[in-house]
Amino acid sequence: MLGMIETKKKRGMILARPDILGAFERVLDPLIIDNNTLQDIFELRLVLEMGLADLLYIKKTDKDIEELESIAKKEVKLDDSFRIKSEIAFHGKLYDMTGNDTLKRFQIMLMPTFEYVLTQEQKPIRGKVNHMDLVQILKTGTKEDFKIGMQAHLQPHFDRLSKIK
Repeated sequence: MLGMIETKKKRGMILARPDILGAFERVLDPLIIDNNTLQDIFELRLVLEMGLADLLYIKKTDKDIEELESIAKKEVKLDDSFRIKSEIAFHGKLYDMTGNDTLKRFQIMLMPTFEYVLTQEQKPIRGKVNHMDLVQILKTGTKEDFKIGMQAHLQPHFDRLSKIK
């Protein structure tokens, strides 16, 4: 059940490399998760994104920055479905840039929180720092600048959280 033991024909049972996210993936379905759990997962996402700067500055490449910039340039806020796709693409690329497979997989599991957040917002929330600003910081700023920029980018979400708790 935990994926720690594999059965091999003619070899018996052997210890396996467990899939630490497998069970979590199976139950992380927005249709069966209540709003409190979705809220908790969204808060976890905020905390993770606040901590990406160190890995991003170690592993970013010019190609990564170009791809991120391309995503940010395409952002034209037409409707919520486009906004969700844009958010997923931009933030997903940040996770991808870390080169950490567990983080990338975890980000995919966090997708239901994007829809959840939209249902919680009265109107679209815009941070003082947008995606293009974050790209510029990645191009020319320091990791400390990026941490400050990400905080400003996500601050409206933290403000909303402080109102509901």
